[in-house]
Amino acid sequence: MGQIRWAWVLVTVVAALLVRVPAVSTLTMDADEPIYLAAATQQAQAIATRDIQVLLAPPLNTEHPALVKLMYGVGMMGLGDEPSLVARLAVMRSMSLIAGVGTVALLGGLNPVAGLALATHTIHAKYSAQGYLDALPLLWMSLAMLIGWRYRARPETWLILVAASCWGAAIAGKWIHGLPGLVLIAVIPGFASKLRFGLMAAGAAWFLDPSMWLNPWSRLVEMTHAHAEYAAHIAPKSGVLTPLLTLAEGGPSHWHPEVFPISLDGLWLALGLVGLILSWRDSFSKFIAAWFALPALFLMAWDTRWPQHTMVLVVPVCLGVGRLAAELFSRASHRSEPSGSPPPASA
Repeated sequence: MGQIRWAWVLVTVVAALLVRVPAVSTLTMDADEPIYLAAATQQAQAIATRDIQVLLAPPLNTEHPALVKLMYGVGMMGLGDEPSLVARLAVMRSMSLIAGVGTVALLGGLNPVAGLALATHTIHAKYSAQGYLDALPLLWMSLAMLIGWRYRARPETWLILVAASCWGAAIAGKWIHGLPGLVLIAVIPGFASKLRFGLMAAGAAWFLDPSMWLNPWSRLVEMTHAHAEYAAHIAPKSGVLTPLLTLAEGGPSHWHPEVFPISLDGLWLALGLVGLILSWRDSFSKFIAAWFALPALFLMAWDTRWPQHTMVLVVPVCLGVGRLAAELFSRASHRSEPSGSPPPASA
């Protein structure tokens, strides 16, 4: 990576920190943070007391896989005996922040405009500044998608194993963030390569989620049933367009105006979609569009349409913004080129 690209990565990281650090320290505990805090604390206690039963069958927050809560729990191990609520929450938010900034850096290295869009995206800023289950799986899935796309035709390279492992980690963190992997497996050429990639990802998902070790089928049924039961009892039901409206409205600037005084989320959504349309002939743009469309359609069909679920959409949106910038730059460059044959050289 050249010096200029590293400089842009640094710019995007600084921008991300400027938006997120105040949020980490000032946002009050959000709706689901106490749930994940209790589950992570239980994991930390189980590790400290070597309670294998709790690690293999966590009694709290059974609807989600265990990996992110386990990682939060491991982070709390350095706090000593009976750490305060503030200290435990700080660990969760710090780990979420690191993952969020890491995702910004990843996009910044690929396209500076995409990185800056994600750095200033308030949905991503909010949920990577709080102790939710989304920032870490989003980073892993973004790595899987970008590495997998680049090396999709080279199944022999070890980087394909990295991509599959990252997909498995995303699934083991929160199911919704593993959904784009179906797009990735579709673009890998050859049935044998697809099958091998899928099996590697499934193996990683099983290995990284201890709650799946003893009886994976029973655990899958338990999580699926919990999600179905929860969705069935939501009242009133939200509209099918809620996920897209959440992305367009810039909710964090309304929920937390003292932390996010303005939101560019609606602008990024519009520019991202325009960018994917203008660059549609490009195969990578089609890949990004499918990366956005598949989880968007799923969220529209699923009754549990919480704002944090739209985190699965923000990376392809911001990549679309980057594609727009690249497309406009390319068109401007072509227009600025002189037409006709070059003048003859002088004697």
